Amino acid sequence: MRVLVIGGGLGGLAVAKGLLDNGHRVRIYEHAEKLRDGGAGVTVWSNGTAALRGLGIPLHGVGRQLHSLRAMTATGRMLWEADLDEVTERLGSPTVEVPRRELLYRMAEALPSEVFRFGKRCVGVREFADHAVAEFADGTSEAGDVIVGADGQRSMVRRTVLGGEPARLTGWASWQGLTRSDLPIAYGYQTLNIAGRDGHCGLIPAGEGLLHWWFDMPWREDQAELTVADLRAAFTGWPEPVEELLGSISDEDLGFFPHIRHQVPKVWGGPRTTLIGDAAHAMPPAVAQAANQTMEDAWLLSCALADTDGTDPEPMLREYEQQRRPRVAKVSRTAALTSAQRRTPLQRIGKFPRWIATRSQVITLRSGSNILRGLTPPSVSVGVA
Repeated sequence: MRVLVIGGGLGGLAVAKGLLDNGHRVRIYEHAEKLRDGGAGVTVWSNGTAALRGLGIPLHGVGRQLHSLRAMTATGRMLWEADLDEVTERLGSPTVEVPRRELLYRMAEALPSEVFRFGKRCVGVREFADHAVAEFADGTSEAGDVIVGADGQRSMVRRTVLGGEPARLTGWASWQGLTRSDLPIAYGYQTLNIAGRDGHCGLIPAGEGLLHWWFDMPWREDQAELTVADLRAAFTGWPEPVEELLGSISDEDLGFFPHIRHQVPKVWGGPRTTLIGDAAHAMPPAVAQAANQTMEDAWLLSCALADTDGTDPEPMLREYEQQRRPRVAKVSRTAALTSAQRRTPLQRIGKFPRWIATRSQVITLRSGSNILRGLTPPSVSVGVA
């Protein structure tokens, strides 16, 4: 079967790998002239590492495996700490922080170079009884048996096939970066999350002295982007090493990312189309699951299409969506609720024993996952690797 993947980000490369391994002919169409390797770090939780392993993309030798997740208040009061080693043991797969560019290149290295088509901006999709056609801004078009929209929150495939409203702003934004640091936390194995009423921040080691850091604050579309000086003023007096980190970075290190959310549709495509990742379910980063849910999409879609010859892929596409939708919709709701509660005391009054925090991580990750629950299309028998 010939599959056209629209979008050459993490999701597009991941699904291409899975489909190629299952014997399909795959092409990736990316609007940029080369791989877009920007961004900071990606927290690949147990479900994400399991999905990547199922796709044949191991993370050995990249990033930093995390052993604990600690949360505290802006005044320095400890809230809880989860043992990620125990989470790994219970779920069978680790949590790893990886620079996005390294994850992207690891995926690209697993693909033959001829699958990539750069400088191809999709402007429309048409479906027919026995094929689908992707149309590009340069006036060319390509036909395939299936088209996968992996083209992000502004997905042209979604707009063409499903219509509907674009993703909505949530009222928060992140200022984040990935920088080399001398701070001890950059050489540790712990994620640190700090919650205040008017801001949140996180610091995560990403390997080789790299530190992924982020600062979340309320933001409106009519507001200007913040500078490092603004962040220093807003986060004065926060627990170590926040002020020291802010003293070590510049405006050139800042990446700005407004938080958005899509309503997860009941159906993600037409007779010969479907979506993965942000094209289907963009969500705020409050639970750090967007990339992980994308990896699960790629893995499950590859499983769903493993046994089709392309004559009628629609039943497999709808089965994939029906399997994924309840899981990803739950994660999206959790992310939205967590984000909405950030200006209330709810996230800052609880103090939980380590075992409860750890067990909560296990339950949350498993409940929002297909691969950790062993849920695959009935025609395929693929469990946790």
